[in-house]
Parts: sequence; C-alpha cells; structure tokens
Amino acid sequence: MRFPRVSDRAFLAGAIALFGLVVLAMLLASSLFMGSEWATYDTARFYAMAKVIVNGATPYLDYQDPKPPLIYFTLALPVLFGQEFLGGLLLVGLCDLASAVVVLAIGWRLYGRGAGLLAGVLFTLNIGWAQGYFVMTEPFALLFVLLATYFALCSEKRHYFVAGLCAGVAIGFKQYALIAVPLLLIGLYLNRELRRAPALLAGVVVPLVAVFGAILAIYGAEALNASLYWSFGVAGSYLGEADVGGVTSYRTTDPLMLAANIAMATSMFTSVVIVALAGVLRDRKLSAAEVYFLLSALGFALTILIRQYLHYWVLALPFFAILCARLFRDDR
Repeated sequence: MRFPRVSDRAFLAGAIALFGLVVLAMLLASSLFMGSEWATYDTARFYAMAKVIVNGATPYLDYQDPKPPLIYFTLALPVLFGQEFLGGLLLVGLCDLASAVVVLAIGWRLYGRGAGLLAGVLFTLNIGWAQGYFVMTEPFALLFVLLATYFALCSEKRHYFVAGLCAGVAIGFKQYALIAVPLLLIGLYLNRELRRAPALLAGVVVPLVAVFGAILAIYGAEALNASLYWSFGVAGSYLGEADVGGVTSYRTTDPLMLAANIAMATSMFTSVVIVALAGVLRDRKLSAAEVYFLLSALGFALTILIRQYLHYWVLALPFFAILCARLFRDDR
C-alpha cells in the first residue's frame, strides 16, 4: 500500500486528522450512554475513589476498589475542575488518539506507511466494540503498553529502560498489563538482547515504587498496605468469589453460561482475529517483533476466559490490527 505523491509529514498529519475524527465520533456516541448504569458501573466506582482523594480522605481505606492507583489519581483531575464525565472522556479520547498514532508508527516502521495507516484505522474502529471509548482503565494502560512495545522492539535505537517505565505505568493503571512484562522479555530473547533485561525490569519497578511510595508518604503505612492488597493481593479472591469486600465480581459458575458469554464477547472481533491469524499461517516467516505481536494478541485475548467483558479485548486488538496490516506490507 503506497501513497507516492504525499510527503511523510503530510501523510502523518492526514492520518492523525483521520484518527481524530474517528475518535471524536466514537466519543460522541459513547457519551449518549453516560447516563446508563450498565455502561458506567466501573466509571462510577473510579470517580467515587477520585472524590475520596479530592476531598482529602484516604483511598483504599475510606473506599475500596480492586484497581491500581493511577486511574483514580488521573480522574481526580476532572473531578477538581468539576467536569467528571466530559473530562474523563477527553482523557480517554487523547489516550486513544495517541495509541492510534503509536500503532501507525509501529506498522509504518515495519511494513510501510500504508499498512501502518490500515493498522491504525482497524484499531480506532474496533476498540469501539471493546468499550474503548468509555472511561475505563484499559485505554490508559493500553497507551503505555504500546509505547513499551515501540521503544523495546520498533524504535531505531532500542530504549529498554524507557520501555520498562512505560510498562510500569501501564501496570499502575491495570493489573493485567503485567502480562506485557514476560512478553517483552520474550521479545528481548528473540532479538538476542536478553542481557538488557535488567534495564527493562528496572524501568518497570521505578513508576510502581514512585506511585506506592507516594501513597506511603501522603497517607501512611496502613493506606499503602491497603493499596497493595486492593491492587494485587485481592486477585485470588476476586477471581474465585462472587463478592469481594462488597465489590461484585460478576463471576459465573455455569459452564454453559460461561461458554455463551465467551462466544458473545468474541463474536464482534472474529473477522479481525481470523484475518490476522490467516496472515500468519499464510506467511510463517515471522520476525522477532511479529512473534511478539502474535503472543501479545493471544495472551491479552485469553483474559476473556477470566472475565467475559468486552473491554478485556482492548489490549489485544492493536496487535491483531498490526498483524492484519502485515498482509499489505510494502515488499521493499
């Protein structure tokens, strides 16, 4: 896919404008559901914790929710300005736009700018089905997972410490962004750069120490222990029990219902998944980066077995989109 008469700068500007229009249209559509309880249950809990922070109370003690701290402190900003849902949607839209540009950059770097544009368009359209335009943790975590991918595998000079920083920030928004860490280590191994793993892992640790260290400094040791428990320690109970500390986990134990939920949750993304996997089967000569994309797509997609929520697809979709665009790469 080539655009021979358009300069790279003009192409990039046009691509960003296109992504911006799609993101804006999707945000306007999602705003129509902001009064619906089913669409904003998680959002309401995030803002409840954000208000705890803004009002000077203690997060994780005066209110509990099983997420890492960064989403609450981020959403405290629109609460401070009195623009909860509009401000939250704006932050989500900026993350989605930035993520689309990173997907474009990865596809452009590996396959040519036309394929990169296709990957970006597939991403911006399909995350609409995955609730990627609602105020959730995933759009924030996804941006930093993609940045970690770019810096570790696709930049001209590999920046493993910066990649680790991005992965650490992603984990600070969503626990299962932890999956990115072993995947990135596999990417380093495939590129014969495993000796740089300490730099990557050091980068992962720094933002997490900073975030939880700030909680210790501001709120004390009890709040730190509670934040660590509700961020990571609650995982076993949340996965195995129907209710954890008053927080409903919406877990189903009926195998038929589980199978039906998985089928419904995956049906909207079948075409993207099939095209991506068909491309891999058609041309099995995969680079180290492509093996990483495939493992990331499958690894994040398998979280749908834990909870059959549409937004669990968000972290998998960009990698499927990039693999789809691989079919239209320039053979230069």
